[in-house]
Amino acid sequence: MRAAFTVTVAGTNITTALAPVLLSLRVADKVGTHTDSADLEIDDTSGQIVLPRKGAKVAISLGWQGQGLREVFRGTVDEVKSSGSRGAGRRLRISAKGMDTTGPAKEGQQRHWDEATVETILRDAARFAEVANVQIDPTLRSLSRSYFEMRDESFAAMGERLAREIGANFRIVDDTVILSRRNADYTAAVRAAWGDNLHNWDIAPQLGRPQFSGVRARWYDVEKTGWQVVERATGLDVRAVHSGRLSLAGPTEAVQQTDSDAATAERDAGEGSVVIEGNTAAIPDGLCIVSGTRPGVDGAYRIEAVTHTLSRAGGFVTALDLKQPRGGAGADPRAATTPTVARAKAAPSTPPIVDPDVSGPQ
Repeated sequence: MRAAFTVTVAGTNITTALAPVLLSLRVADKVGTHTDSADLEIDDTSGQIVLPRKGAKVAISLGWQGQGLREVFRGTVDEVKSSGSRGAGRRLRISAKGMDTTGPAKEGQQRHWDEATVETILRDAARFAEVANVQIDPTLRSLSRSYFEMRDESFAAMGERLAREIGANFRIVDDTVILSRRNADYTAAVRAAWGDNLHNWDIAPQLGRPQFSGVRARWYDVEKTGWQVVERATGLDVRAVHSGRLSLAGPTEAVQQTDSDAATAERDAGEGSVVIEGNTAAIPDGLCIVSGTRPGVDGAYRIEAVTHTLSRAGGFVTALDLKQPRGGAGADPRAATTPTVARAKAAPSTPPIVDPDVSGPQ
């Protein structure tokens, strides 16, 4: 099979003109970043491709001949760069972003909300940023914040911060903002099988430093004039407990932050990368089923980032950054049974949360 692609710029399909001179095409999308990106490198010897203007709409689809194509990128031109030398010839590089980098999504906003839901906050801020469509996971829409503010903060930065606080993923795709739940049970999954479609792998199914047996957050109760602590177990067999460095506004925010921190600890328990034959079904926060590597490494992993690359030299491949091992990953079934590490008990291990030299909330 041969790889296939289509590229549309400013409403014009340039695939036919682009095919003979395209050196490489790369599309990258990562969980936790506000937008995806695309880069096209073109042999510009004859200068036959019209120089696109910044802000021009770009759409890219990839796939295999006979199997159909899928849109993997939609955004706007961010940068166009020409380069050349006597030895290397002339090159044209077109870079695009999922978010319109010329629009007000990067402008700072000064505003705040009292007792507002996540949906209200996001829709209000999106309206100023001229992002027309807002898609929010149903489980996140009604989450409330007693107080939330933007101090000269852009919509893109605010969205990423809000997502970190409530255990979500935030991204802008053209005129749409998407807020999805982190570590959700999405059905999208791809295979990475040695001897079939797996080119190479580099995986650490267990990491010690990012793991915590539990997470805790604190808030100051004015009526009780004392600190209150919210804790949650992660299910990871280690002794350390993660304590949030900053105090929060109230119990609602503390619960949401511990949920988010627990999801992060579970996700960061292992990491790695694989390169497989080009597969547009791979999406961030979906699953990758690794097989044929070795016992203890084979299993399911959460996809952290997806990078599709189509080039003359390497063909069409998809690189996946992986996290959150599950489905047997990280445990070699041949190993002798060993006792699990006892989890830290919350009460005795709770560190002091009030500086004796300071009175009142910290």
